[in-house]
Amino acid sequence: MSKLDNSDSSLRKGHILDQKYSIKKVLGIGGFGRTYLAESIWTQENFAIKEYFPNDWAVRSEDGISLRAFDETKRSFYEHGLSVFVNEAKILKNLREDDVVVDVKDFFYENNTGYIVMEYIQGCTLAQYMQKQNSIIPLDMAEVIIISVAKSMSKIHRLGLLHRDISPDNIMLLEDGSIKLIDFGATRQYALNETTDMSVMIKPGFAPMEQYSRTGKQGPWTDVYALAATYYFIVSGKRPLTAVDRCAGEQQLSLSSVNGNVPEELSEVIDCALELDYSVRIQNMEEFVREFETAYRGSADIPVDVYPHITMKMHGKTRKWKFMPDKCVTIGRSINDCDICVEEGDVSRIHCKVMYDAISNQFKILDLSKNGTYTQNGLIGRDRSAILNTGDVFWLVDEQIKFYLEVR
Repeated sequence: MSKLDNSDSSLRKGHILDQKYSIKKVLGIGGFGRTYLAESIWTQENFAIKEYFPNDWAVRSEDGISLRAFDETKRSFYEHGLSVFVNEAKILKNLREDDVVVDVKDFFYENNTGYIVMEYIQGCTLAQYMQKQNSIIPLDMAEVIIISVAKSMSKIHRLGLLHRDISPDNIMLLEDGSIKLIDFGATRQYALNETTDMSVMIKPGFAPMEQYSRTGKQGPWTDVYALAATYYFIVSGKRPLTAVDRCAGEQQLSLSSVNGNVPEELSEVIDCALELDYSVRIQNMEEFVREFETAYRGSADIPVDVYPHITMKMHGKTRKWKFMPDKCVTIGRSINDCDICVEEGDVSRIHCKVMYDAISNQFKILDLSKNGTYTQNGLIGRDRSAILNTGDVFWLVDEQIKFYLEVR
């Protein structure tokens, strides 16, 4: 039996799974699984059931039902990929209260493989919607979509799961106007580490550079890039350049230059979320939401000259943040606890906090670190604070990690 036989090896109509689901038809076939429309034999409710079926590692057995590894060289890949597939289902089942994530009802092992039972949703993807409308998505509608997905992804990241494949093809608009995020890629990413053909794993334009390498460091920032690229596409109608092409020197047009209705400050946020170097990219979804909403909504209400800014210079790289005057900004090593994450070994989990007083036009730096926060006057001292003016500088541990303060 060859791999080509897999193209016609889906479970047949009427086949019963887990003694309660009857297969009605095939909804889709991908490189790592089959998705079926199935009906509960007890309630007649419809479900979407995803079957773990990696084409490169497994084939349908002679009984036409169970799966087996393609050969002994693929067995360990197949079995570990199955454990990744089921672990993803367990995590997603814990998010059943989230309106954006597809509701995972159940998962089970059968036929020497795994199955995920999900709510059956009807609608179209963002890409399909744009094609049907023959237009881009309006800014207000796009903002609701992107912020909703970002907030859901923030919860998912805290559970230790990345999506790794956010794109206009994996965000659905339902018939009632709600949205759903589909097709998580944990199994796909495991396969990426074991295959020589990366082209089938990555969506050009939506995948950051670290996904092109088996040694690339992936994290919440990986999904931030993909979500920003999705926003770029849905409000401009233009697919972002691939990370590879950008690394080769091609220049990405700013979003405001291809859609003049996008505020310049929001365009800058998207640029920052699409940084090729993950270490200077927006690091997590909480930061992305904050900067996106400040740029999109805040700029209409607050004069730009009262915005405090922090610029970080570290190892020759520069990163900038703008925040609201009443915001307390936390800096440290912890992605989950800090607004500005600095992944350096000597930086404390929560290193310091920065506050801006609009009345006095001064910054207050509270040192919470073990290894020190410094100003030009020396060490601040743990649990002590220093008052700085616009134009002043402070640094963490040593002068390799400097922060410049300004109001503009």
